[in-house]
Amino acid sequence: MTSPTGSDPHRHRARGGFTLLELLVVMLIVTILAGVAIPQFRRTFRNLQLQVFASDVATLLTYANRRAVARGEVLRVHFDVAGRQYWLASAQDASPEAKFERVSGKFGRVASVPGTISVASGTPDVTFYPDGRADRFEIFISEDGRAGYRVATDVRTGRVTLSESHGNDRR
Repeated sequence: MTSPTGSDPHRHRARGGFTLLELLVVMLIVTILAGVAIPQFRRTFRNLQLQVFASDVATLLTYANRRAVARGEVLRVHFDVAGRQYWLASAQDASPEAKFERVSGKFGRVASVPGTISVASGTPDVTFYPDGRADRFEIFISEDGRAGYRVATDVRTGRVTLSESHGNDRR
């Protein structure tokens, strides 16, 4: 039926929903945004993992220093770079022939170096003494050889420092 003005009232009824073209454009935009964002999320996660691992190593060294002084023990943190593991051990005295054995508890467990993180050190271990001293020790923690972190001990005080390291900072 036609209206008095000559137009069909049912012909121009508005329909709800989206056209196929509109849906395709939205899907294209979402795909482009995901393609840009996902690599950034991965990079952020790897940087966070690197930072947490460096902090864990510094925490273990600080704990070893404080425990050595508090309990009058000789403690050593050993790094097995090839096996990608590290652990805390103790000895009764500081003599060269002293036998170090892993300590019990959380800090005595063998911990692993995560995924793509690499560690480099001139010495495989650092020893902390009851008088507060420590061996000279420096370890570089990085991912793919790029910038990372440097953990070092002060020989006289046993103090542990954690600092950012750039690829060319290695001494």
